[in-house]
Amino acid sequence: MDVDDDRVSGWVRLLRRAPRWVPILGSAVVFTVFMLGMKLLQGEDLEPVEIAITGAVGLAVGGFAVWITRWQRARERKKPTGWPTATNLKQAVSIGRLPEGAAAEQWIPKLTKIADQERYMIWIGPLLIGAFAAMGVFLTLERLDHPWFWVLATIGFAGVAAWYPIWILRRRARIEGLITQFPDGGRLIPNDSVPKKLS
Repeated sequence: MDVDDDRVSGWVRLLRRAPRWVPILGSAVVFTVFMLGMKLLQGEDLEPVEIAITGAVGLAVGGFAVWITRWQRARERKKPTGWPTATNLKQAVSIGRLPEGAAAEQWIPKLTKIADQERYMIWIGPLLIGAFAAMGVFLTLERLDHPWFWVLATIGFAGVAAWYPIWILRRRARIEGLITQFPDGGRLIPNDSVPKKLS
């Protein structure tokens, strides 16, 4: 059985059970508020036509995102019980527990691949995000008449860059915990890139 509804957060359950128009409208509102807010914080004037076009684009983006999500879930439902689909992998790493029917020979290669990739992303990620924060500082100084969007963006990027290594370490610890849930799981690790402590 795939990761069940009782093992996901409440808001995820609500989204899954909500009518299709609810996530589409929600995505459109988030997109529209972000795009228009960005322009307002940069000192731009908003015309009614521009607001309407942004809202229409938001609806299109929201509809496409919902369609992609439902299409992916429909494909994953065709997989055998406990298969390491993208959704099952994400949920298992998030909660630190394997779905019923998970097989070591299918899951351990996937989990160790994720851990191996994150071994590099733990330092590449902060560098890339930190570069955006540095760019935000530059753009803030370039636009001192309306700096607030880039001030907020810089703070956001800096916060994510600082939190990213902590988040990766926590994920790697959960991945280690998932592997240890398999009897003799360590012997199925395909290479030496992820030793027992995933270090």
